[in-house]
Amino acid sequence: MTLTDEDWKTLEATRDYAAMIARLVEALDLEPDQAVYSERLAQVYLKVGAVDKAIETFLRCSEKFGEQAKYLLNLGHAYKASGALDQAIKAYQGVAKNPDEKVSVTGLWSLANLKQYDFSEDETSKLTHLCESQTLNPGYQSLASFALGAHWERSADSVKAFRAFEMANEVVAQIRPFHGDRYQRLIKTLMDFVHSQSSEASGTVETPIFIVGMPRSGSTLVEQILSAHSSVESTDELMFLGDMARVLEEQGGYASKIRRLQPDRITALAEQYLRLTAVFRSENSPVFIDKNPNNFLHIGLIKRLFPQAKIINVIRDPLDNAMSVFSQFFAEGHEYSYTLQGIIFYWQGYLTLMKHWDALFPGEVFHLDYEKLVSNSETEITKLLGYCDLAPEALCFTPHLSDRAVMTPSAAQVRLPISSASLGSGLRYKSQMMGQLPQLASIKHLAGKLFLGA
Repeated sequence: MTLTDEDWKTLEATRDYAAMIARLVEALDLEPDQAVYSERLAQVYLKVGAVDKAIETFLRCSEKFGEQAKYLLNLGHAYKASGALDQAIKAYQGVAKNPDEKVSVTGLWSLANLKQYDFSEDETSKLTHLCESQTLNPGYQSLASFALGAHWERSADSVKAFRAFEMANEVVAQIRPFHGDRYQRLIKTLMDFVHSQSSEASGTVETPIFIVGMPRSGSTLVEQILSAHSSVESTDELMFLGDMARVLEEQGGYASKIRRLQPDRITALAEQYLRLTAVFRSENSPVFIDKNPNNFLHIGLIKRLFPQAKIINVIRDPLDNAMSVFSQFFAEGHEYSYTLQGIIFYWQGYLTLMKHWDALFPGEVFHLDYEKLVSNSETEITKLLGYCDLAPEALCFTPHLSDRAVMTPSAAQVRLPISSASLGSGLRYKSQMMGQLPQLASIKHLAGKLFLGA
């Protein structure tokens, strides 16, 4: 059966990746020369962490349909996820040399997003030109500015780095504005209506581990530590809980619907979540990780669907975190991240809601201090494993040796031994952030008081 564009849009809307793979394989059996089917299949394989299959399929696309920049770019992403950084760099460099400026800038930004790549003088000059190119639209110019900011940051020129990040964020903030009123309203309704009303267990044997917090807080490192355990499987930054939240909102209000979920609906939603996540879990382990920082918004839903779930809230120094977020381009979501005031506002809502969840579910959320984790890793990892009811295993203490795929922007960083080098990284921008320092200091004090016993 032919897979039309309309069929594909419907499949994409469901995020049913297993169904996507099945339909694409079926379509390729009938029309093996359809390049779009092969390309989509490779992208879905990459999305679900089947990195080897993704690499194989992208390479086959290049052989069969000709070398194209989009295949090379995605190969770079797949190599990065697998830990083959030299091959990722080579692929991205190939994209960066493309004569099409739009293509080239994506390659250069992908190199910068490795977080440990040093640009050559020619590449730096090219980035500077792309930032000011009259033929590039503002979105691509912002990518060039993010990449140039990363270059100046690695060169220890905080003044030039901050200005580049400012220019990049100013553009994206106009294209993708943050609706703070909606976020504030969501926080308020969750605090008003969600409570710890006991819920019947969904009857599932799987035990999800949810890692939440602010993005760029060290959540990927925590995922790497836990997924190094022989009993644990990792997935990706899954969007399924957010999708459920939107459906419940449309059905009469998210917060109030969580409160009134009946046992049969709880079971149905839990089973739906497990069915959709199954394609990410090739080992079919009963313990698996869902690392989506924004799931702090959905702890009420998590506790209804999976009362036995483990929830880890990773807390990083707000100044370090704010600059890490401000210097990062996110492909989707995180609209608050493109202004410093938006990041502060999001932090405030996050702390307010986490305080609420702590009151409703006392002792059930594990608050993990990133600074302690990287400074005293053996002690903190032992505590973390204990909370997750996992016996200590050697690889958990050396997670950089794990060979699992990593899909997040921190993929290259977590291939290195645990280090405290990033502590205090925000201080290099102290002069540029004088206006925000009092608020960030207040947030740090509150976070320490609420969750870290400081």
